[in-house]
Amino acid sequence: MVGKTALNKEMKHLNGAYFRTIISKMNMKHLKKFCIYFIAIFTIAELCGFMGLVIKEVDKGTFYYLATKEALDFCVQLGLTAFTSLIPYSLSIATFLVFWAMDREKWTSFFRTLAIGLVLVLPLSAMTYYYDWFVRPQMMVISVIKKVEMKQSYPQSLADKYGVSMEQILNKKPMSMSKTKLITQIDSLETSFQGDIDTCGLLLSILPDTLASKAYDSYRLKEIGVEYQYAVHPAANEDSLMFIAHSELYQHAIGAWETSDELQRHKQEYFGRTLNTGCIYIGYILFAFLGYLLRYKPIKKILAVFAILIVAAWIYREINSIVQGYAKKLNTESHQIVVDTYKEIVGIRESKEREMNADTQLE
Repeated sequence: MVGKTALNKEMKHLNGAYFRTIISKMNMKHLKKFCIYFIAIFTIAELCGFMGLVIKEVDKGTFYYLATKEALDFCVQLGLTAFTSLIPYSLSIATFLVFWAMDREKWTSFFRTLAIGLVLVLPLSAMTYYYDWFVRPQMMVISVIKKVEMKQSYPQSLADKYGVSMEQILNKKPMSMSKTKLITQIDSLETSFQGDIDTCGLLLSILPDTLASKAYDSYRLKEIGVEYQYAVHPAANEDSLMFIAHSELYQHAIGAWETSDELQRHKQEYFGRTLNTGCIYIGYILFAFLGYLLRYKPIKKILAVFAILIVAAWIYREINSIVQGYAKKLNTESHQIVVDTYKEIVGIRESKEREMNADTQLE
């Protein structure tokens, strides 16, 4: 009897070890699938994006201004700015395929596979976060400088004369800022914006209803968050009220609008650098559930082929739109650098003229 009990325990131990081995092999199988699908899809996405980019740059005449090798290097640099934007798409499709191919019906298998996938997802998200915050800004700066040089519209002689450098202009752009500098700049702009809003509200409260209403609508103060208010019995005289409405309030309203636009640009840059990391987790969970639930529904082969073709066309379009979006941003920034350089030169020139006039008056 004792021998039989010992034999049963041994059999249970062997069965447990056997099932643990099977589960371990299944886990490795799912992880291997995750890696293979992701690498294959990401490679295809990169090739599609690069091909679309080269075609667009040929149309723009990039290969006319530069030698073929140099133009291809520029396309590679440009493609690297959109490198991490393709990771969420590739991972989402790989996740869908892994969970769609599962044959087990228990939710424990789903959550176990979901946890296994994190072995790939966590390093990818960490790499994406680091790349978007610390590498991509440098790639953007290099590509913008190259774009400016290609256009040959940068006023180099004037910039040298007045001591203005392209790096000096680029350092003021949100796309080139470090994480600490970008956050500090956002906080500073928010403080400045709130100060202008409070001042606008204070100036409105001094004006009578007619002047306050007209200024409130003309300067579109409601759109930037200024609450409407007015003085029932204005204390100042009419000339002072007109000066407040048309000069002081106007200046602070313009300042608030300019600060608001600048703040939005900085916030968009911050959002853009965190978007890809967030999309990795959202896409992973969403497409895992979608793939797991759809495996219950039999899909006819012909419909599956059409669905795959439609999805492939949509993904190709999205990849091209992402890459071209970065190309458009670089084009805009390269043009803005030239404009900002001229503004800087004009400012220095006017400053020098004022100093010369002051010296002449003193003499």
